Amino acid sequence: MKRTSLPRWQQGAVVVLLLLLLLRLVGMWAIPLTDTTEARYGEIARKMLETGNWVTLWHDYGIPFWAKPPLSSWLSAAGMGLFGVNEIAARLPSLLLAVATLGLSAHLMRKRSGGDAAMAAALILASGLLFLGAAGTVMTDPALLFCVTLSQAAFWHALTRGSRGWGYVFFVGLGLGLLAKGPLAIVLVGMPIFFWVLLRMQWLALWRKLPWISGTLLMFAVAAPWYALAELRTPGFLDYFIMGEHVSRFLDAGWKGDKYGFAHATPRGMIWLYALAAIFPWSLAMLAWLLRHGAKLPRLCRDDDGWLLYLALWTLMTLLFFTLSGNIIFPYSLPMLPGCALLFAELWRRARADGAERSALPWIAAVGGLLMLALLAFNHYDGNRYLRTQKQVIAAWQAQNPSKDSALVYWAGRREFSAEFYSHGRARATQDPQQLRAWLAGKPGSFIVSDENELARLPADVRARFAPLGRFQIMNDTVLLLGDAARAQPAQREDAQHD
Repeated sequence: MKRTSLPRWQQGAVVVLLLLLLLRLVGMWAIPLTDTTEARYGEIARKMLETGNWVTLWHDYGIPFWAKPPLSSWLSAAGMGLFGVNEIAARLPSLLLAVATLGLSAHLMRKRSGGDAAMAAALILASGLLFLGAAGTVMTDPALLFCVTLSQAAFWHALTRGSRGWGYVFFVGLGLGLLAKGPLAIVLVGMPIFFWVLLRMQWLALWRKLPWISGTLLMFAVAAPWYALAELRTPGFLDYFIMGEHVSRFLDAGWKGDKYGFAHATPRGMIWLYALAAIFPWSLAMLAWLLRHGAKLPRLCRDDDGWLLYLALWTLMTLLFFTLSGNIIFPYSLPMLPGCALLFAELWRRARADGAERSALPWIAAVGGLLMLALLAFNHYDGNRYLRTQKQVIAAWQAQNPSKDSALVYWAGRREFSAEFYSHGRARATQDPQQLRAWLAGKPGSFIVSDENELARLPADVRARFAPLGRFQIMNDTVLLLGDAARAQPAQREDAQHD
């Protein structure tokens, strides 16, 4: 039997997808964990692996982290358990989740609209600025994205194909979503489904084709044990996580109850601008497409089975929900990206001439690859000057062969999570002179890291004991590594400069 080859544009699409994957893998290796978000979640996962406590997330030793559920930390800790404590191992689960999200989206589109549309959807989703950036990044959002996509895709399969198995997958996705981000996952999945069912009057089909009773029990079986154990281990978790992180943070732009940082106060409606940036370069491509095909939209938007409505609601409900919030950050638009990619791919398919061999989609998607390539080149050229990371400082400290009993103290008013991650929990931060003296007492061969501008505040008796070993430029700060003068070698003193 003669084997049918892919159309020419799909061959180009496969090449672009493979290049995007390769560039993302290189980025995971070349770009260090940066403060605060990625390094903090990487360090939480490292502490989980170190302590062997897979229930309580630790903000610091003995201080629980109540702001997020454990799914992404479990995965990063497992990655580091398999491949060692390093950036690639911590980031690999997020990349795999992103690939799985691509697979779910393409499979859904292939079943509904064929191979051309499936390839287009994968290309659009994979090359968008936010998706490409989040793939392979240590944070909770890739896990949430996967769980939301799993439930959204499973819902459509269950209703249109009458598949009982997909009905149970829908509830598994919700249970995992509770472990990825909390009740927010149910809201983000439930809103588009509710309005789709309401507008299509599909209440009876909704009841008949989803196993509501056994499925709900399955959802709680997936998520409830961890929630119960987390509250038992550290009482107060549920009140902070549910009422603080999900109610107060959402409604109060000036919320002061954040235990682990600060609320990200933003103008309401900012999520729409974030979304336009998130789908770049496709935000521009979609505008150009609308200008070209706008007159055909009434014909292109015929929606006999509610498919376009479902994709539009999947795209818009996340943005409408976060429009009401005064505390948002750029990644919050991530869950709408698969719906947006599927929607544009479907409209593109309907406007496309049957059997066309050419398409501009791979060329547009290549822009995402060029952006990643530019980031890698920038990082190679002078990334240490513009990325907030302590990796180079910790590497210089490790080169001194510090003893296990020595201390590594950051004379700083803020924690540097990247320092903790790369030093395997050895780095600690303080601006309290008494605390500093206590940590250094009886520990010869210790080290201090200080901003050059903060040296004057270092206690004189401590300053006299330490000599500079290295100087580092990190963003706008000049950072010094100081070592115990009694053990420092002459070649390691002021003349040892690192840029």
